[in-house]
Amino acid sequence: MQNRLKGRRFEVLLVFGCVSMYVLRRLFEEAQAFDKFIADIYKLPAGQRDMYLVWRGLDDYSHLLNTIFPIVAGGILFFAAWYVFHIWLFPKLKAREFSTSTGIMAVFALGLLLLSVFVYSYFKLYYREMMIREVLPQISGKPDVIFDRIGGAVVFSKFRKLFFLTDVVAVLLILGLYEVLAQGFYFVKAKLKEEDNNTKMAHLLEACVVLFMVVLAVFGNLPKKDYWNGPLREMSILGLLALTVLLSQEFFFRKCMPYIGHDTKRYSSNFGIYFFMILGGSVLVHLFQTLFWTGYGFGFFRFSLPYFFLFFGINFIGSMVVAYGRKFLTKENTDLKVEVSQKTAELSNLRSQINPHFLFNALNTLYSVSLKENANQTSDGIQKLGDMMRFMLHENHQDRIPLGKEIEYLNNFIDIQRMRIDESHEIKIEVNIQNAEREIFIAPMLLNPFIENAFKHGISFRSPSWIYITLTHDAQHLYFKVHNSIHQKTEETLEDNSHGIGLENVKKRLGLIYPNRHTLEIQNSDHDFFVSLVLGVY
Repeated sequence: MQNRLKGRRFEVLLVFGCVSMYVLRRLFEEAQAFDKFIADIYKLPAGQRDMYLVWRGLDDYSHLLNTIFPIVAGGILFFAAWYVFHIWLFPKLKAREFSTSTGIMAVFALGLLLLSVFVYSYFKLYYREMMIREVLPQISGKPDVIFDRIGGAVVFSKFRKLFFLTDVVAVLLILGLYEVLAQGFYFVKAKLKEEDNNTKMAHLLEACVVLFMVVLAVFGNLPKKDYWNGPLREMSILGLLALTVLLSQEFFFRKCMPYIGHDTKRYSSNFGIYFFMILGGSVLVHLFQTLFWTGYGFGFFRFSLPYFFLFFGINFIGSMVVAYGRKFLTKENTDLKVEVSQKTAELSNLRSQINPHFLFNALNTLYSVSLKENANQTSDGIQKLGDMMRFMLHENHQDRIPLGKEIEYLNNFIDIQRMRIDESHEIKIEVNIQNAEREIFIAPMLLNPFIENAFKHGISFRSPSWIYITLTHDAQHLYFKVHNSIHQKTEETLEDNSHGIGLENVKKRLGLIYPNRHTLEIQNSDHDFFVSLVLGVY
C-alpha cells in the first residue's frame, strides 16, 4: 500500500510538471507569435500599411487577459479536473462504489473540466492581418481596376456554443485516453513484478513513460485554435469506437456467454440488451461525426447509412473478438489454476505418506538397538533421530531446501541404520556423498526413499549384503546412485506392502516438481537393485 501511494504521488508530480512545462512553452510561443505578427506588419512598404488601423484593431486585445490568463487558468483547471477524476473518482468507479460521494466527485470533476474549456475558449482572442481594398478611379482610360492593399489588424473570438461542446467532448476523450493508458501501465508493471520479482524491467518501463511524457510536454502540440484541427478528431472517433467495443464486450462476456446453451431465455434477453448497446454506440459515433461536419461547414446535418453500418460492424465484430478472446484466455488460466491446485493437493498427500512411513522404521531400528546395547550408542541414535524429526517438522514442508540440509538428513539416516548392522559379518556399506560446495536448492525428501529401500531390502544377516551410495553434483546437475543387493523375501516382508510407497511417491513428485528436468533409471533383478537419478538444479 505504501509503495502504491508513493507511486501515485510521483505520478501527480509528473503530470503537474508536464502540464506546467506545456503551459510555459505555449506562453513563450504565443508571445513570439504576437511579436512576429507586429514585425511582419512593420515590414510592409509604407504605402501598404496603416499603423492607425493596426493599433485600432488591437484596442480590444490584452495579451494578459486574452492569452496568458486563458492558457494558465485552462491548464490549472484541467490539471484539477484530471486529479479529481484519476485520483479520487476512478478508483471508486473501478471498485464499483456508487455512492453519494462518488456522484459529487463526478459532478465536481465534470464542472472543473467544463470550466477549463470555457475559460480558455471564452477569454482567448485571436488576431490576424486585415487587408483594406479601395477601388481607385480609372487611370488613362484603361478598364483595369487597381486594388490598393493597406495592412491593418483585426481581433476576433472563436467562441461558439457548438465549438464549446465539441471541445468538451475532445477533452473528455483526452482524459479517457490517459486513464486507459495509465491502467494498462499499472497492469503491465504489476505483472512484471509478479514474474520473478522483475523490478528492473518495471523501473525501465517507468523511465520510458516519464521520458515520453516529458517529450510530449516539450515538443508536442495540442491545436492552438480548436481541438478538432488535424488528426485529433479521427483519434476521438476511434476512441468512441474503442469505448463502445470495451463496454459491449464486457456486457457480452459477463451476461451472455455464461448462458449460451444453458438458459436460452436469459441469453436472448441479455443479447437484446447487448445488441442495443452496439446500436446506440454506433449511432452516437455517427452523430458525433455528423455534428463535426455540420459545425465546420462540410454539409447539412444528415444521417449516412454507409457510415452507420461501418461503425456498427466495427463495434459488433470487435466486441465479439475481444469477448471470445477473453473466454479463451480465461479458460486456459482457470484450467492452469485447477491443475496447480490438484497437483499441490496431490503433492501434500504424497508428503504426508512419506513422513510416518520413515518414522515408524526409524523407531523400530532404535528399539532393536536399545535391546542390543545401551548408553552411548543409544543416546547418539536418539540425538540423530531428534535432528531428523526437526528436519521433518521444519524443512520437509517447504518447496525447496538447501542441498546441505538434505545431505545432513541422509547422513543421520545412514548412521542410525549402521547402528543395527555389524559390517564385519559379510555386510559392506560404502557411502560417497559430496558436500554442497555452492548454494543448491532441491525439493526435500527426494533422495532418502531410495536409501531407505536399499537398507530395507538389501541387508540380510544370513547372506552377504552390500550397499553403494553415491551423491555428486556439478554446476547444472545433481547425480545420485544407489546400488544394493536383493535377498529372498520372508513372510514378514511379504506382509509389509509399505516398501513400495516410497519409490512410487518419489516418481510422482519428480514428475510434478521437475518435469523434463530429471532422468530416473531403475534396474531390478533377482540379485541386485540399481537406481540412478540425474536432477537439473540450474
